[in-house]
Amino acid sequence: MDVTTPLSGAGAGVPVGAGRTAPPACTRDHAGFDALADAWDDLWRRSPTATGFLTHAWTSAWARGYVPDGRLAVVTVWDGDRLVAAAPLYRRRRGPVPVLAPLGGPLSDHTDVLLDPRVPDAGPRLVEALLQVPGWRVLDLPEVLPGSAAAAWTRTWPGRTRRVPSSLNLHLPVLPVADVLARIPAKTAGKIRWKLTKIDRLGIERTELLPVAVPAAVRELVRLHAAQWAGRRGNPEHLTERFRTFFAAALGPMVDRGQAAVVEYRLDGRLVASEVHLVGHRQLSYYLPGIDPELRQHIDTSVLLVSRGLELAARLGLTEYSFLRGGEDYKLHWRPEHVTAERVLLARPGPLGSGGYVTASGVSAAVLSLARRALRGRAREVARTVMQGVRTLRARG
Repeated sequence: MDVTTPLSGAGAGVPVGAGRTAPPACTRDHAGFDALADAWDDLWRRSPTATGFLTHAWTSAWARGYVPDGRLAVVTVWDGDRLVAAAPLYRRRRGPVPVLAPLGGPLSDHTDVLLDPRVPDAGPRLVEALLQVPGWRVLDLPEVLPGSAAAAWTRTWPGRTRRVPSSLNLHLPVLPVADVLARIPAKTAGKIRWKLTKIDRLGIERTELLPVAVPAAVRELVRLHAAQWAGRRGNPEHLTERFRTFFAAALGPMVDRGQAAVVEYRLDGRLVASEVHLVGHRQLSYYLPGIDPELRQHIDTSVLLVSRGLELAARLGLTEYSFLRGGEDYKLHWRPEHVTAERVLLARPGPLGSGGYVTASGVSAAVLSLARRALRGRAREVARTVMQGVRTLRARG
């Protein structure tokens, strides 16, 4: 059943040109969100900073896999039948506090909202619409990048806000590989050139897949990803059936719409590597690889995937190649730009505020930051092992 609630109140009937807006709405169920697909992706195409994490296919597939029906809170603002602002959210509780959180959860590296840049009051109207949604105290946006729509939009929030540093993201400009190498120290560049020559001599075949091939490709990618991370601390969620179902459901439509690319690499006809890129308006995001451990004995697979990713980004006319979250050594060899996302907490205006959630979250972030700096050697290793165990239990649950 489509459960979409019109929201009344300020901003619900502001005149636009010769007509009037439709009232903003809050969609609570999967069927209602599915019905928004065309209007949603039309707005996504009009949103210049939108990434693949904000597409309808990604957010709706994640919602079906991870959010019970009735728990969605997808807030939309309309000019007639034209969607002009949207926030893909769902309801959850953090202790006693009811929270709105973004669809995509920890599987999305970026958090954002959709705003039509040609509608000057789209942002304020989205704020008004959210304040008409009952039953929440805090809007928690964990990965807001500088320059995103949400970064500017949250600056005008009428209630209490808190911003704390979140994940490190690493980005490269999209240039020919030779020009990228010219930006980095000569010794490192020389090593990468030698590795590229070795890759070319091996004769690996690269194929970008059509949508029909995506479900089978996802199964193979996850198999390779499991082999790649065997005995190491990978993300256990990536190995679950829930993730495979979500990933295949999202990527098929995204590949069809030019919002993602699924790539396979074969050597002598045998699949040896796979990767998924998400495609935004200016950014190609390197999301998830799967690599046969045997291939890593012959070549530097990170050089293979990054160099081919830069070529794909150039062919698509994009300006930025993103490694997404994390500061792994193989990324740093390319001398990327460091960009730190923010976690932005927005308390509902009023006497109850955030119910203590904003303050508690700030204290928690400070404690974690202190622990990361203080723990050394064996203590840090034990802490990382404990956290990996927690992640594994969550994935199984």
